[in-house]
Amino acid sequence: MADRSKAEVIHRLFGVNLEQQGRGFYVPLEMLAIARGVYLAHQEDAEKCAGLLDDGDRVAYKRTSHDLARRIATKAFIAEGNEELSKAVELDSPETLETLHALFSSLLVEIPGRRSQPSWFGAHIYPFVGELIHYDAVDRRIHQRSSSPKKKEQASKLKGQVKVKAPSIERYLFRGGGSWAYKVLRSDPDSERKAATRQGLADLVRDSGTPLGNLAKALSAHDFDYDEKPYEDDSERDIDLYEELSPWPGLLRNGARNIVARTTTPRAKRTESLMHWVPYCLARHQLHLARRKLGFADGESILLDFGNESTPLRSESQKTLASFRNDIANAINVQAREMIHDAEGDEAKQGRYERFTKEAGNAVASPRAFFSETLAAVGALNATGGRRHFTMKPPMLEALVSATVPQDVEMEFDQFCALLYKKYGLVTENKIAAESPLAHEVDSSVLAHNGKAFREKLAAIGLLTQYSDATSMVRGEPR
Repeated sequence: MADRSKAEVIHRLFGVNLEQQGRGFYVPLEMLAIARGVYLAHQEDAEKCAGLLDDGDRVAYKRTSHDLARRIATKAFIAEGNEELSKAVELDSPETLETLHALFSSLLVEIPGRRSQPSWFGAHIYPFVGELIHYDAVDRRIHQRSSSPKKKEQASKLKGQVKVKAPSIERYLFRGGGSWAYKVLRSDPDSERKAATRQGLADLVRDSGTPLGNLAKALSAHDFDYDEKPYEDDSERDIDLYEELSPWPGLLRNGARNIVARTTTPRAKRTESLMHWVPYCLARHQLHLARRKLGFADGESILLDFGNESTPLRSESQKTLASFRNDIANAINVQAREMIHDAEGDEAKQGRYERFTKEAGNAVASPRAFFSETLAAVGALNATGGRRHFTMKPPMLEALVSATVPQDVEMEFDQFCALLYKKYGLVTENKIAAESPLAHEVDSSVLAHNGKAFREKLAAIGLLTQYSDATSMVRGEPR
C-alpha cells in the first residue's frame, strides 16, 4: 500500500514514476527497446501492429532480452546447462566462450556510482547497432508445471531442476522513463519534425547487417525467454506529459530530431548522443515541474563550470544544485498535502500520503536521487558523489551541441552561448550572465575565464573552429 501511494504522489507531480532505480541510462535503454520492438512487430505484421512513432491507443512491441549474451558477458550461471549452451556457442574450445565474454563485457553500459559488479540482469548492452538493443529481464523461478506451451518448453531446458531461477522478460530496472520519452516523440504535433525523427530513429533501431549485429542476432535466437507475439503495453496511457507546464517535451523532440537526422554522423555516435540527451531532458523536466509546483514562474538558470579549480562560480553552482534537490523534495511535500486535502473524509488515504509531507526522509529520497544521479550518469555533473556542481563532460557536451545546432549549420560562439541560455537556462560566460539572476552572484572576470574554458572544451572535441579573424564557429558534429 505504501509503495502504491508513493507512486500516486510522484505520478501526480511528474506525470511518470521517477525512481532512483530507473535513473540515468536506463531511460534511453528502455526507449530504444520500445522503438526497436515496435519496429520488429511492424515488420512482422504491418496490418496489426503500428509502425515506429505511429499514433494509437496502445503500443505493441517485440521484446528481446539478450539474456544469453548478457549472462556470457558477466560469466553468470547458465541454468540450461552446457547441452543447451552448445547449441549457441561452440564449446569444443574454451577460447570461444572467453572471446565472447571479452567482447560483450566490453559493450556493457557503464552505470556510474555502482559499488559492486551487477548481476547479469543489472548489466545492459550498449545499443550501438539495432541487433544489440534489448529489453529488461530478471531471474525468476521457473515452474515445471505450466499450462503455457512456451513455459513448458522453457522448463524442459532445465532438466527437472527444482526451485531453479532462469531469465524472465519483464520491467525490472526500467521504470517508465523510456515510455515517457517514446510517448513524447510519438505524440509530436509537428508532423514534419516527427517524420524526420521517425526516419532517423528507424535507422538506429533496424538491423545493421554488420558482423557484430549478426553475432548478436544469432545469440538472441538462443535466449531463454522470448516474446512469441508482440507485447501490448498499456503503461503509456497512464503517463502525463504536462506539456502545458514544461518546455522540456518540446526540447526533447527538437534535440532528438537534430541528433538522429545527422546522416553524415556515424550511427554509434548518434546513438551515444541520444543516450545522453533523453535522460537529461527528463531530469530537467522533473526539476521544472517541481519548481512550478512551488510557484516559480520562470525557468531555471544553471551555471556550468568548465574550470579546473575552485572559484566563486563553482561554489554558486554547488549551491544551485543543492537548492534544486531541495525544490524537488519540497514539491513532493506540497503535492502530498494537496492530495491529503483532496482526500478529505478518507482517513486511510490521508494517512498513506502523510509521510510525504515531511521536508526530508526516505519517502522523497528516491525521486530526488533520480534527478541528481541521472545528471551525474550522463555527465551533466562533475561526479556521482561528494561536492558536486554543474558541468558538461565531453559525451554530454557533444549531445548538447548535436541537439542544439541542426545539421549543416554553423553558429558563432557568442550566439551559441546565448542560445544555450535562451533554450535551456545554461549560463556559460560573462555576456550571457548579465541576462541571468546569477549575474550578481559571480564576478564578471570569473565568468569570462569560464567562457574561455568552455570555448577550449568545444575546440578539443572538434565542435568549434577558431579562425584568424578571431571568429569562433560552433557546429553540431566534427568536420
